[in-house]
Amino acid sequence: MRAKELSKLLHHARRHESVRLVSSKEFGRTTLLEELEAALNAQGFTVIRIAGEPALANTRYGALRQALSSGDRLAPQMTPSEARDIVAIELSGSPSPVIIIDDAEWLDLYSAEALAPLFQRGGVSGVFVTPPFQNLSAEQRVISHMLRAEARVELSALSFEQVGVLSQRFLQGNVSPEITSEIFSMSSGITGVAADILRTTQAAGQLVQHPDRWISTERSLWNKGLEEIIERLLAPLDDTSIRLLHALSLVGDLAAEEFQNFDPVSADRLSRSGLVTVFRDPQGRSRVSPRPALVADYFRQRPIDLQHIAARELLGRFAANLKARPEPTADLTSLRADFYSMHSDTEETHNAGLARFLREQTEHRLVLSGREWRRNQDPTRALAYLDTLLQSGTYVATAVEVLERTSPEAATDSELLQLALHEQILRQQNIALPLRHSEALRKLHPNFAPALDAYDMYLLFGREGLKPEIKRWLKQSKTDPVGFSRTIAAYIRTTSGDVLSEAEIAEPSGSLPIQRVISEQSRLVTLAHRAVAMDAVEEFLTDPLSLGPGDDPVPFLVNSYVRAQLLLGIGRVTEARQILSQALSIGDLDLRYGALYAAMLRWSAFLHFRDGRSDIATALLSESKGYAALRGPLPAMRPEFGDALEVLLTGDRQAAGQIFYSEALECYEHSFFDAAWSSARFAFQLAPSEDTLAILERIGAKDPFVWTKPLIRFARAALHQDPKLMVHLGELVTQSELTTAADFLEDVEYSQQEAGIIPSGDYARAASEAHQSFQIYREPLSHVVVREPVRWVETLTPREREIAPLTATLSNREIAERLTLSVRTVENHIARSMKKLGISSRGELSAAVSNAPKSAGSTPTGAVA
Repeated sequence: MRAKELSKLLHHARRHESVRLVSSKEFGRTTLLEELEAALNAQGFTVIRIAGEPALANTRYGALRQALSSGDRLAPQMTPSEARDIVAIELSGSPSPVIIIDDAEWLDLYSAEALAPLFQRGGVSGVFVTPPFQNLSAEQRVISHMLRAEARVELSALSFEQVGVLSQRFLQGNVSPEITSEIFSMSSGITGVAADILRTTQAAGQLVQHPDRWISTERSLWNKGLEEIIERLLAPLDDTSIRLLHALSLVGDLAAEEFQNFDPVSADRLSRSGLVTVFRDPQGRSRVSPRPALVADYFRQRPIDLQHIAARELLGRFAANLKARPEPTADLTSLRADFYSMHSDTEETHNAGLARFLREQTEHRLVLSGREWRRNQDPTRALAYLDTLLQSGTYVATAVEVLERTSPEAATDSELLQLALHEQILRQQNIALPLRHSEALRKLHPNFAPALDAYDMYLLFGREGLKPEIKRWLKQSKTDPVGFSRTIAAYIRTTSGDVLSEAEIAEPSGSLPIQRVISEQSRLVTLAHRAVAMDAVEEFLTDPLSLGPGDDPVPFLVNSYVRAQLLLGIGRVTEARQILSQALSIGDLDLRYGALYAAMLRWSAFLHFRDGRSDIATALLSESKGYAALRGPLPAMRPEFGDALEVLLTGDRQAAGQIFYSEALECYEHSFFDAAWSSARFAFQLAPSEDTLAILERIGAKDPFVWTKPLIRFARAALHQDPKLMVHLGELVTQSELTTAADFLEDVEYSQQEAGIIPSGDYARAASEAHQSFQIYREPLSHVVVREPVRWVETLTPREREIAPLTATLSNREIAERLTLSVRTVENHIARSMKKLGISSRGELSAAVSNAPKSAGSTPTGAVA
């Protein structure tokens, strides 16, 4: 679950270094500490757990006396130096002692003074667990400065993808997408709460195991076993704050400013307790909701009692105050600023708040459309209900009933086409549904029959590529009144390498919902090709990416999918991962384009692998196997892409490269040129060869990829160690070319080092010069699973070595405050360190120095992952 953080902590313990673990309890630090203790014990360390407690904060040596066997010898009147000697004697017989201090901010000052010198001597390493620094009092800050740590590890909130890791741990299997999304939104990104939801729902029989995943038998995952969890969270609150939280839960969310102005004291108390979260709605407005969102379920399940009535009255007063509210007063300004700065969500928990917000909006629309359809089962209401079901994750079972009860004769021509398309979608799920709407359409409205033929071509192309029969259809395709055939033809041509004009990819007026999804893919793929070729990727990315209540989520998912690939192409891996995380977290599997969901799972797995999160990558790939039957023409829409990633996670780069190479060849034969390019690129990075360059050259002959020709020449020069490497680099112009070339050079060098190939002096100088030119673009394919690299850190000054490990988790300003330096001084040190090591990423800088031995006496040979 926290494999990356656990690995970091173990790494520092083996080097006898101390580390500060910064996290609130709800982010899963308790579980992480248990795993750390078990791992350290297994490796021969002696672990001593010390827990700071508020009740003992004013008692001399209170925490030490509870934790140590010699605690009765620690008299309150002792000096810290005497106490230190007693602790040192107890530790002297223990092999490789590690002291884990949980809630370190609640140690008493004397205990901190006794322990601090032990860590500074180097024989004892420590893990000091504290919440974020801004929550510490003045005395607690003194204790934090005493317990100086050589590194910092910060736990973030649970991300959407980590729910899959939790489900595999607790259920030994994956859960369906709608359950994953619901657990993520109910838990608001809190690890412990998400785990409790999984445990209690399984115990209550709310989850049923199918061959490939767990599914839910109910519309909600709420159960009685969760009540105790929420009541423990509410226990420290006073009645006024609980009443305000109850009122907030009844409405789900409120505007942040209005909520704060209504009762500033209670609102601030709730925010400091962590029981409310601030997120931005699709219109960009700040809103407040309970955190975890499970709190809202708790209050909504309660009977109508005096507390419920009091909460309703509070909402009435809130509404009245809102109508007559004056402008905000100056004395509330600082309080609101503190409210936002301390408790606005991270990217992950923002996703949880937005996921809950959109889920409730969808549920509301589903109830309304279902009610309308049951009142009058005409085709118009049936289609509104079916389209809402598609977005809610409850489509298949109910859609069959809706279609069976809807008369084809009562539908207009356009409505009958949409009903026929819903029949086709359900039949793709192996449901033996009679084609009465499709047959009625061909009989009653023959001019719409080409639309059904076009949909058949769309499905066939996604499975088998540009077959001769599809080519014939493209030449002879007929038109239909809503332009559905033209939309499908534009999609097939775009994804098979044609560059169409804006008029050809324009969405027809009056298009159908599924038609808009397909048209949006054609439009975005075309725009992405143009942006890459014209070096306008940044301009493309400036367009807002938003999803409003009631909006169709699939165009938003397509946009996220395309953006993630563009961001990867220009080296912004973290941003690409976050975009996919947000897109996956807010929606269920939409059967209009299920292959897109599977592709996003595989892309997200790859990006998490790039970031060193192999546990999440493995879970995402495991989940994607449930969609092996879904295939499409775009990158990662085929399960073979996931197969290659799965092999890559084992560390076998050569074998993974071969699978990517085979996938590139097959995609090329199918005319899936975008997918072929992605697979061929990864194949070359993992196992550089002339064969892979040959397939890249073949793809480069297609119009959307003509920009790759100078890139391929550069890659060939690197592969053959051409001393004129810089001449080929001079031909590279666009940001995509430079970023990809930097990746290629890095991986060619790594492959040649593994093969024992020694470069000539002239080529080595050219490669070094190329690396310097690439500094601001380079973020190479991760090698983290096969090696632990070390850079030339002996060239760094002591101050540079002190600053470098902090760059992974702290901003320049935070480093400056921590080391009592100016921000400009920190910036200069970081810039010089990067230049000396020939790297460009803060994460690489931190990893390089952290992985280097304390006295670097040998020349390292690896390259930074």
